[in-house]
Amino acid sequence: MCIMEIHAEARRSTMVQAIAHNLSTIDRDLDMLLKVGESRKDRELVDFAQNLQNVVSQAYAIGLTEFGLYVASDASDSDGHIHRKPGEERNFVEVVNNATRAAKRDETR
Repeated sequence: MCIMEIHAEARRSTMVQAIAHNLSTIDRDLDMLLKVGESRKDRELVDFAQNLQNVVSQAYAIGLTEFGLYVASDASDSDGHIHRKPGEERNFVEVVNNATRAAKRDETR
């Protein structure tokens, strides 16, 4: 499991991205648990993993949605451009990529 810090100085989008990232990690762990349960023919383990994975997958989708909304809230025009300084624009996709890269500094293992 990857630990991403949530702290007072972190941007809201960074913290939400960190939570979504951790949920994705749990989702992948549940993939592995399902395979183990299936290989052992352990129906209880498979049922547990499937049920929990459904909940985690929904939570991950909510986290990604919130991350996108927080980043999108910075967009200042209908073309998806963010105006930082007069005459300077960046594309929305750039902002998402930059926010994701910026979150890496809060990632520890």
